[in-house]
Amino acid sequence: MFNQTIKDSIKAILYLLILTLVNLYLPFLSVLVIILWPIPVAVITIKYNFNAAAGVIGVSALINGIFFGPVMGLLALVGYGLIGFVVGILFKKEIEPLRALIITVITVAFSNIILLLISRYMLDINFQNIINEITKMVNQTTGMGEMEDLVINQIQLLQRIFPALTSISAIIMGSLNYYLTNWYINKVGFNIPSYKKIKHWFLPRWPIALGIVVSLILKRNIIFVNLNIVLLFLVLIQGYAVCIYFIDNKTNRSIIKVIFTIVLLFIPLLPPIIILLGLIDFWFDFRKIKFAKTEDE
Repeated sequence: MFNQTIKDSIKAILYLLILTLVNLYLPFLSVLVIILWPIPVAVITIKYNFNAAAGVIGVSALINGIFFGPVMGLLALVGYGLIGFVVGILFKKEIEPLRALIITVITVAFSNIILLLISRYMLDINFQNIINEITKMVNQTTGMGEMEDLVINQIQLLQRIFPALTSISAIIMGSLNYYLTNWYINKVGFNIPSYKKIKHWFLPRWPIALGIVVSLILKRNIIFVNLNIVLLFLVLIQGYAVCIYFIDNKTNRSIIKVIFTIVLLFIPLLPPIIILLGLIDFWFDFRKIKFAKTEDE
């Protein structure tokens, strides 16, 4: 007879395998899979010990490596395996919620960097190769020659601001990993405190404001261009939190918040307005959140 640790570990490995299959064969659900992937590892880490978590990660990586290739095996180790293990340790040791959230975001960023290095040096995927492939494709397509420069310029722009895009991705995915994992483990019987809801977020106004000013002054340097993009994204989060706060005050229907978020993503005129709202909220505190208390947090 298997003991409970082995039973739960087998279940976790099966869940991870199912998510891997969904990611491979239903790629339009990949974002959802990336958010859910670390949860089984986190649950095992919280319930049992390091050996159990390492066993789940190792067996999952081995299965992925054998059936789906070495890259998928490495994804299990430094992707959802690492993130799930770190989140599980943070919750198990009851690390202060804000610190746990920040560490989760940093872990996701570190994981992304490792995976990018793997893509570059194992799969030979980099921006120059992408540009070469697109150039070849455009040259072979009749009537698209005039699009070549435009497409290449867009890719080169993405290359320049890639560090900012990677940071923003880590903030989004790390936050989702943190909150969803916290929700799930509490749902299955734990009692782990979570950081405040996003509608109550109040980001440090002085560092962000000064950072934006400095990055605008030094915008000729690509480092400060990337810094400016990340800081403006943080201001966007501040404005988004204000909007969600007032939507929640009017109605507690989640569908309204989902619709608002989708509209924000797909209407280009809205993000600048939300950024402006975030900047104003830094100084006028529309939600009546005490500056001193929030900045101390």
